[in-house]
Amino acid sequence: MAKTLNKDLYNAFGQTQNQTFFRKKLFFARALTSALSLSASSIALVIPNSVSAATQTTVVATPLDYVVAVVDDSIILASDITQAMQGAKQQILAHKQSIPPDDVLQADVIRQLILRKIQLGIIARSGVSIDDNTLNAAIDNMVQQQGLSSRSEFEKKLNAIKPNGFAEFRQQILDDLNINRLQQQRVASRLKITDKDVDNFLSSPQSAEALKTEFNFNIIQVPIEDKSNVQEIAKATAIANVVLDQLRAGKPLESLIAQYKLQGGEQGWHKSDELPTPFIEALSSLKQGEFSKPFVTLEGVDILQSVGMRGAAGAMVHQYHVRHILAKINEVTSPADAKLKIDDIYTKLKAGASFSELAKTYSDDPGSAQNGGDLSWVSAGEMVPAFDAMMLKTPVGQLSPIFQSQYGWHILEVNETRDKDMTEQYRRDVAKQTLYKRQFPVELDNWLREIRATAYVNMRDSK
Repeated sequence: MAKTLNKDLYNAFGQTQNQTFFRKKLFFARALTSALSLSASSIALVIPNSVSAATQTTVVATPLDYVVAVVDDSIILASDITQAMQGAKQQILAHKQSIPPDDVLQADVIRQLILRKIQLGIIARSGVSIDDNTLNAAIDNMVQQQGLSSRSEFEKKLNAIKPNGFAEFRQQILDDLNINRLQQQRVASRLKITDKDVDNFLSSPQSAEALKTEFNFNIIQVPIEDKSNVQEIAKATAIANVVLDQLRAGKPLESLIAQYKLQGGEQGWHKSDELPTPFIEALSSLKQGEFSKPFVTLEGVDILQSVGMRGAAGAMVHQYHVRHILAKINEVTSPADAKLKIDDIYTKLKAGASFSELAKTYSDDPGSAQNGGDLSWVSAGEMVPAFDAMMLKTPVGQLSPIFQSQYGWHILEVNETRDKDMTEQYRRDVAKQTLYKRQFPVELDNWLREIRATAYVNMRDSK
């Protein structure tokens, strides 16, 4: 199964569910057509510094709650509207926008709550929901963005603000993920982007902006406290040169981070006009995986590592032909049982058993098991972080150590590597994604209107 630089369009927008399920997915705009959003990810993460502060700012729901609307088999309470209004105002203020009058805002909030209830009803009737591993991974990502050390710490903070707060937050995130997937599935099937559409876009002036050169890179930084101190700069530069020598010699970055108190991390894809000139100059001359010479920035002494470069001028991609075996963790299989399973498989592999046959028999990844665990050609950054990191450091022809991702325990093997020119495929993928993003909001609005028109909605008189 051939891979492209940006992944197949249908995979990117969540249409196929049976391909290698632990690949990263790309999600675009949310469901809402107005300026506000009811997303729990942007409301519930406003965490006060102390419980006392939370007590002062939290609005207590009135005990005289009542039904405002009946939507198919569910209801909207007055307290739901109050809570949504409060969240919407928080978000509008966070975006430094003016809050509309309460009657205007309330009408929009009620409309969005109705659409949310209708979509959750469609999801409930389908019987299909986001799995716990995907939900936990999403929450863990939010926890990291908040600078917290663990999910349990986050849970304690939310429960301190409101009893059962974390459980409510978890349910809101689950609902958001389910609605997002439903929208991608229903709306994507209505969008038709032809080869002629792509050709027309690529010949238009707008394509130049979309196809600007992009860099994906890591920053490895020796921090400097006093940027005006020449001696500190010289000392940090000397440390950076030592670090660079050890990185080029193959020493794992993880061991150097603690030893030299390094900072930085993966930066993701950035267009060239988003980066400082020294970064562009350093990255333009690097092949994938190579490290730049140290240079002084406002924050410290930086070393850049190229993860990839792409654009209209060229997209040479270093790829890995990989196969793997997965022992999945789910509601049936505990982490301990999955670890026992993968340990047994690893022992068999070390004893000379066929990787392909063991993958076909035991791997819990249905997308690759039938092919003997073969994932075909994979590019750096295409897989989830744990898999990606292990793939990059596993020598060709050798088994990796057993490692864990959010989906379970893995063993992988890199059969071969290659450098492939993906320029034309990259250009067409960017064109498809750009056209998709343009058309999606319009078609989403059409679909939401349709499901609203066919739903049963009974607005009750206010009390």
